[in-house]
Amino acid sequence: MSYFVDVSRDVALVESQPAAHHGSGASIRALLRDTALQVSTLNQGGIAQSVPILRKRCLELVAVFAATLEQRGIAADVREDALYAQCGLLDETILRYLPLHQKYQWDAQPLQVERFGKHNAGDYVFERLTERMRETPPNIDLLECYSAVLGLGFTGRYTREGEEKRAALIVALETQIAKLRPAVNHRLIADHGSVRPTDWLHYVSPWAIAGTGCVVAVLVYFVWSHALDVQLAHLLAPLPAVKS
Repeated sequence: MSYFVDVSRDVALVESQPAAHHGSGASIRALLRDTALQVSTLNQGGIAQSVPILRKRCLELVAVFAATLEQRGIAADVREDALYAQCGLLDETILRYLPLHQKYQWDAQPLQVERFGKHNAGDYVFERLTERMRETPPNIDLLECYSAVLGLGFTGRYTREGEEKRAALIVALETQIAKLRPAVNHRLIADHGSVRPTDWLHYVSPWAIAGTGCVVAVLVYFVWSHALDVQLAHLLAPLPAVKS
């Protein structure tokens, strides 16, 4: 059950932005959905396929992401930053789980080198993020993309510098996004007959849903455990003496 909760959490991470901000098209962040699925699968099960197949799959993810960004008319510099962050995330996640003898093979030709001819995502992604946060006005779509990449576990240079600094950067990034993101316009529902019982789920945080599910699972476990203890105690209780 933990696997499905974690996968759902990671996918929700890239889909949980207000639709009013992005108009009819999906945001850059939402376009990372398949990447989030791949990263979550690696985090849960490690490397379950051959390296050539995994490389082919990741290159397909990068190619589709690049093509979609271009089709949507995203500026070239924004596309490059988003794609480099995606490559850095995939490279880092894969290197985390590859066996040692295969790790050197991947690290010699990671996705970032194959796509950009550079091998410095651990530093460069954060340098670009810092510069993007200082822009006036900043590109909220790209900032949300960076937020998703960090939320999916990309650490880069903060593996050396410490999680505390990375956490502080994430807080600053999320604070800036919250200030830039327009408030969602709540519309009145004229036709009450069209309201579905599940509509309220759209307004509940995916984290809250996952957390509630975990709490319910724990409660069910303790209730069943107590019931079994009672039954076991009853079965093991000494039988009353038979009067002669």
